[in-house]
Amino acid sequence: MRLLYHDMKVTLISPNILTQKGDLFGSGIPYMPVMLVYLAGYLRSKGFDVGIIDAFGMSPSNFRVEKNYIVHGLSISEIIQRLPGKTDVICIYAESVVTHPITLDLISKIRAKDSSIPIIILENTQSVVAYSLKNVTHEFLSRNADYVILGELEIRTEKLLGYIRDSRHEKKIDGVIYKRDFDAPVEMIENISDFDSIPYPAWDLMPLENYWNIGYGHGPISSRKYLPLITSRGCTFSCAFCVIPETNKKKWRARSPMSVANEIAFCVNTFNVREFHIEDLNPTLDKKRIIEICKEIQRRKLDVIWKLVSGTKIETLDENTLYWMKKAGCKYISFSPESGSARVLKMMKKPFNHAYSLEMANKMHILGIKSQACFVLGYPGETNEDRKDTEQFIKRMASCGVDEIALFIMTPIPGSEIFGKVIGYKGFEELTFSPSWRSDFITLNSFRMKAYAKFFFWKLIYHPIDSLKSVSNIFRRSFELKIEMTIYRIFLTSLGYITGPWSMHIRIN
Repeated sequence: MRLLYHDMKVTLISPNILTQKGDLFGSGIPYMPVMLVYLAGYLRSKGFDVGIIDAFGMSPSNFRVEKNYIVHGLSISEIIQRLPGKTDVICIYAESVVTHPITLDLISKIRAKDSSIPIIILENTQSVVAYSLKNVTHEFLSRNADYVILGELEIRTEKLLGYIRDSRHEKKIDGVIYKRDFDAPVEMIENISDFDSIPYPAWDLMPLENYWNIGYGHGPISSRKYLPLITSRGCTFSCAFCVIPETNKKKWRARSPMSVANEIAFCVNTFNVREFHIEDLNPTLDKKRIIEICKEIQRRKLDVIWKLVSGTKIETLDENTLYWMKKAGCKYISFSPESGSARVLKMMKKPFNHAYSLEMANKMHILGIKSQACFVLGYPGETNEDRKDTEQFIKRMASCGVDEIALFIMTPIPGSEIFGKVIGYKGFEELTFSPSWRSDFITLNSFRMKAYAKFFFWKLIYHPIDSLKSVSNIFRRSFELKIEMTIYRIFLTSLGYITGPWSMHIRIN
């Protein structure tokens, strides 16, 4: 097959990660830029000469302090130094909302070095810590970026790169905002109908050993090597605090079971990876599909473990589905009650069945699948009584066998329905899950810390052996839960602040 774009060099940049001082639980988490790596694989299959500069992954133990944040990874000057001598286009991945100011600064510094090279900003549509770029496009363009791509990246990026190469700028591409015509309406058309045709991510372009040597990530790592996996995209729900309804237009699209199993087998054979962290927003929406994935894994005798680390809608599970998931290697499932108050859930537009979730949590506990329940505190209109309902529900979850909880304080993500209705922050870097700028932050954070303490106490009372095992897991650095890994990460990060870039990222297994 003739490679159409073999003469075009494209450099993809993934920015640093940020840790908010005082929020080591909810920030500083090293997400692998999985959607960017899928894009790299797609572009390479079309013949582009693709390279990735992963600002965090290339130097994870480097850090610098900026205002109230610690920036991990390469400095901007180091990023620019790593740009290939001949780069036709630079694409910068707007992976998370808190890195927005770093992205802006990076655009400015690249443009100061080269006034002519096209700069494209890429939206991340598959993460709840990302943000919609639609309403902040002017900030990128004012720093002299040339294009912003909204929505799914593969086909739009390929088309735009082709037009740039051939100087055919007159043709508009849906989902692309142009600096020369930034006020024009942006048409969004879903243009990927066959997700099975998307090539595997180009993990060979990534500094994987650096990630593996850190010893912590987004999901709990119980093996030395792991990789993220996307088996579906989008979500059908309309939660008002979430950006996903805007970036995915409430659509859910999935890969076939055969495609998912093929990628798992490829990663096992190519990278000797046997642990997979599924980063889908709602991977179990189709029960038949997830069961077929499990059966395909078994049919091929793939000796793997996998974890739903970004969550799923627990009402999409049942006892039979959980049985097959466990049989095929599933070890961990995150789900999101968000609140113990039915009144708050209604305000959030979050459908959730409390009684059913307790039943499924107990089934997971019996099967030996570790579980996490995530909550959002401080939604506008929430009262002390609502938080008492949440506390009581957390206690019931502990008794049913939920292994850990995560408590996030609501922050207004650009693109979410609630954006603009909660104010007080000075920059997007402050839009973390510990928004200390909120006038009620002290109250909410006090409730959060007490709720964590009570949950650990209840877990110790109801399930003492599990609690003791968690302590052992921390010392062995083989994590079954995010909280175990978080404690380890806090230790390393704190040590790094005291001693400088740390040298303790050596895993023992």
